[in-house]
Amino acid sequence: MQQEVIKQLNELNRNFYNHFADTFADSRGANEPGMKYALALIEPGQRVLELGCAQGRFARLLPAGCQYLGVDFSASLIALARSQAYPILAHFVVADLMEQDWVAQVNPPYDVILARAVLHHIPGYANRLRILQQAAALLPPTGRMILANWQVLAAERFRKRLQPWESIGLSESDVEPGDCLLDWRREGFGLRFVHHVSADEAQRIACDAELEVVEMYASDGREGNLTLYTVMARQN
Repeated sequence: MQQEVIKQLNELNRNFYNHFADTFADSRGANEPGMKYALALIEPGQRVLELGCAQGRFARLLPAGCQYLGVDFSASLIALARSQAYPILAHFVVADLMEQDWVAQVNPPYDVILARAVLHHIPGYANRLRILQQAAALLPPTGRMILANWQVLAAERFRKRLQPWESIGLSESDVEPGDCLLDWRREGFGLRFVHHVSADEAQRIACDAELEVVEMYASDGREGNLTLYTVMARQN
């Protein structure tokens, strides 16, 4: 994928989440079944880093004594996150995972790193792998990474909202297999770049990042297949 296309897709998503920050935050429920299960893996007092934290809703669901840092590239969503009260020590920073130096804004190590609905917004496999490798380096030997990615091509809810690349001046040849353009129709019309991270790709990227897949499961939505969750650990 050409660098100008990568930049265009990243800016498309940033502009979307800045413009629709309030509406997007209001559309999210307190939690999802799959994430509820994942959060139960976190123990009291652990240090938790969330990549793509949006309005910080998961910080309110962590066990007592946890220390939490939320990172997101949307200044509007981070402003919403900072405006709320939390039962644990929670901090938020604006940082773009597409920038190589995003790790300079976090203070490792972290026992658990959450990345829900964020890796699939990263254009280009090489960029997704680089971010996963950077995140893995922030974990101690016993740490865990919890990824959650929308199953855009498997869930009917998403399939009926796919739009042609020509809508933003691109074509299929400009993007990678599994890349999608997803529309938004709540209080206005918007478009987002999303990549379908299949189970095979989740296994592949874990292997390439020298991480071990501890558990993988599908959950959420009416059909129970809206999101693919992948729990990873550093290889010993």
